[in-house]
Amino acid sequence: MERHDAIVIGAGLNGLVAAACLARAGLSVLVLDRASAPGGIACEHEVAPGYRLPRFTLGSGGLPPRIAADLDLPCHGLRFIRAEGGVTCFPGGEYHASYRDGVVHRSEIARFSRVDADAFTRYRRDMLRAARVLAPLLAGPARPRGKGLFAGLRARLALADRISAMAPADLHDMLRLGTLPASEFLDSYFESPHVKAHLAAAAMMGATLGPCSPTSAARLVLPWLETAGDAMGGAPETLMPVGGPAALVSALRSVILAAGGQLRMEAEVTDIRIKDRKVQGVVLANGEEIGADAVLSGLDVKRSFLSLFQWKDLPEGLVERVGRVRMRGVAAKVNIALDAAPDFPGLPEGCPSLGGGLRLAAEIPAMQRAYDDWRERMPPRNPLIDVFIPSFLDSSLAPQGGHVLSALVQYVPEVLHEGPWSAERRKVLGDHVMARLAEVSPGMEKHVVAFEVLLPDDIENEIGLTGGDFSYGETTLDQLFSNRPFPGMGGAETPLRNFYLCSPSAHPGPLVMGGAGANAASALLAARRKGGRS
Repeated sequence: MERHDAIVIGAGLNGLVAAACLARAGLSVLVLDRASAPGGIACEHEVAPGYRLPRFTLGSGGLPPRIAADLDLPCHGLRFIRAEGGVTCFPGGEYHASYRDGVVHRSEIARFSRVDADAFTRYRRDMLRAARVLAPLLAGPARPRGKGLFAGLRARLALADRISAMAPADLHDMLRLGTLPASEFLDSYFESPHVKAHLAAAAMMGATLGPCSPTSAARLVLPWLETAGDAMGGAPETLMPVGGPAALVSALRSVILAAGGQLRMEAEVTDIRIKDRKVQGVVLANGEEIGADAVLSGLDVKRSFLSLFQWKDLPEGLVERVGRVRMRGVAAKVNIALDAAPDFPGLPEGCPSLGGGLRLAAEIPAMQRAYDDWRERMPPRNPLIDVFIPSFLDSSLAPQGGHVLSALVQYVPEVLHEGPWSAERRKVLGDHVMARLAEVSPGMEKHVVAFEVLLPDDIENEIGLTGGDFSYGETTLDQLFSNRPFPGMGGAETPLRNFYLCSPSAHPGPLVMGGAGANAASALLAARRKGGRS
């Protein structure tokens, strides 16, 4: 029987990161995926011949520098484009652009309020301070490697030391950020509803919270996590791999193969072999068995436990704990191919912030009503729409003169109150998105070559992501850090020996791209060094 040191189930970004880390450490690694190409939700898709974009994700963002450096990805052809932070367009023609240059950005805010332009300096300082506190917690495992009372006590004392070292004012600010609604937190800095909505819109994408929900203020810090220091003094920038997410997937694949690892596509894992709560290998859909010292799952937590194991083989209570993890779709994906560049007459000519994308948003009360519609499982009447046109930055993604547009539509329920989405309801949603785009880019609809709407149910059926939840589990505070994927597990290690979770269902979730994969690989390598669980 074929055998490997480690098998990784799923060739998504986190699975590829885990496999690359393990292969570079000298392990025999095999990646298995049921799809025909690697990438998972970041897989490349031709919405029309020659028009390339990620089918399910927006297409912006990149791995943290520490992971890219550890895997030596630049030597495997990976390059990033840095762009401004994007534009928010409001009904009635108003807009708010983000700029990395602090002087330019404060001048932009001053169009709405000079008081807010001055307040931004304080807000940026506080966001960077919070990011510096949060980043180390997201960079490593959610709990100590050691077991037992003393390991837990050491971790609690270390946390207590960090808290006691904080100045009272800093501790107060962190508590406010972790508990308040985003709307109330922003009210303490700014007066302009447009400035507040611009900041809230960026934070709410992907959240199962509204801007007026308690604890939603914590999401305001997320865009600042990868900001490179204070050099420019403005808003966070946007990153995109040259060639789109497909280039990132290609570089990770290159690392794995160069280190002797293997990838097998169209190889669906249906079962995991287990004896005495110790994982021993996998079984494929064709009946083939492959042995392994360890198995890492890049699937979401529900698929990992409830579909790959016989429930009788799982520890008592585990099925119930997994079942209580909340996974709910909150966004639809719209992909558009255009035969000409979209024009935005309401923005300054050549506005550089467009390279970082644009959001179609309303003021915070309307944003909250959209969230309330989602909770009531209503079709979104005024959704928040996050738009990225990657071909503005990389012309290789579309034929000459053409462009691709990628959009995430926030607050789209998986199932409507009246039942599943119908073809008519899907068309109404697509028409609404197109109408919103045409408001800021008149005539865009005349240049559409291809247009597709992917609902949460489509995402679940095509990728196998429970509920169509891009976050692999809600990112509310009760499902983060040591509670992710659920209390009592808190990280990549699981109650089953030799079985690790390397998907964003584990810490740090989707908050750090590739972080869950890197943590799972680190946990496995640490276990092998100790000669304990492998």
